Amino acid sequence: MILFRSSKRSHDSDSSYRGQSKKAIAEEDDRRAFLHYSQQSGLPPLTKWPNDVTTFVVPAQRANGIEYHHSSCDILYRGITKSLPMNGDVVLFTGPNFEGKLVSRMRDVSQHPCNGRHMSNDEYFRNRSRQYQWTVQGRFKRRIRFDEIVTGQDFGRPFRNMPSSKLVKKGLDLLKHKLPETFECDLFSDQPKFEHPLLAGCQSFRIDRPEHIGDNTQIHGIREDGTVTEDTSLLKDSTVPRDGVDRRKYFAKNCNLERFFFETEFVYTFDFYSNFFSPARHRLEFTPFFSVDLIPYFNGYPLFMSMAREKSSGEYLWATEMWHKGLLNYDISPGRMCRFLTGASSSQPEDSGSPDSAGLNLAR
Repeated sequence: MILFRSSKRSHDSDSSYRGQSKKAIAEEDDRRAFLHYSQQSGLPPLTKWPNDVTTFVVPAQRANGIEYHHSSCDILYRGITKSLPMNGDVVLFTGPNFEGKLVSRMRDVSQHPCNGRHMSNDEYFRNRSRQYQWTVQGRFKRRIRFDEIVTGQDFGRPFRNMPSSKLVKKGLDLLKHKLPETFECDLFSDQPKFEHPLLAGCQSFRIDRPEHIGDNTQIHGIREDGTVTEDTSLLKDSTVPRDGVDRRKYFAKNCNLERFFFETEFVYTFDFYSNFFSPARHRLEFTPFFSVDLIPYFNGYPLFMSMAREKSSGEYLWATEMWHKGLLNYDISPGRMCRFLTGASSSQPEDSGSPDSAGLNLAR
């Protein structure tokens, strides 16, 4: 009996060791893949990341065939060669399915020098709770039905430190009345995603004839306060609401989305902003006293800043990513809030004194 128990313990120990080895090898493979992707995105290594910069926005490398044209894309800005402006400057882009122009804004981050042709970020964000904003204006290269174009987030590998499925489902149930019926969410698969139709998510939407659009240095249809004026009159359907809030509710239903197409002869404008997610701190900030750091969860995957994708083909119409400095240490031990939500324990102190500890100090 003693020899059997000893032999069994030895066998269990060997099995455990092999399992741990496989896990370590898999994590090392993930780390190499992550570093390769970040290098493709033009990011500097952590040791050379500018001290006063937390976040860059770059073209998404997972969206093939889309080219962006702006002076800042061709020069070295703060140690990164592919950085896109976040100050409202117009960036021209073209891809297989869409061509147009993009503007992006982000609160509380270092900016490219402004060209002076539009309002500054300080003016845009003043007296608003918005954390970031983007607008796309352009033309579709082929006819596509409204329900086919979605926006949201998708990830190429599983989340880390996930809360229990019961906790997540309970949270989604609480939010269900605020989400469109077309909202799709899969957080526990090997490739998590959450997405919804673009027209059920963008705050402002307008359609124009090409001859009414000005030059490429500005976005047509923007008011003095920097917001896009809603205009759906070219749909020629009186049932479509004329204001953004009701239009989003209307196009939250598949039966309404399926009635319309994006046509190649018109120019479409989509304006989106977010109030709760802060890219500068990579946190969900619900109140001044309660926020959740997202860096420990997304396994190093950058979030989309702006994105539109065709569901059936999986092809992106446009896609830009926001990279926070803390993502480069995505596999560090999570902090107290993350451990509380997941029920995980940590072998390290919550704050080791490093400025990159779980990304918590980077945004301070």
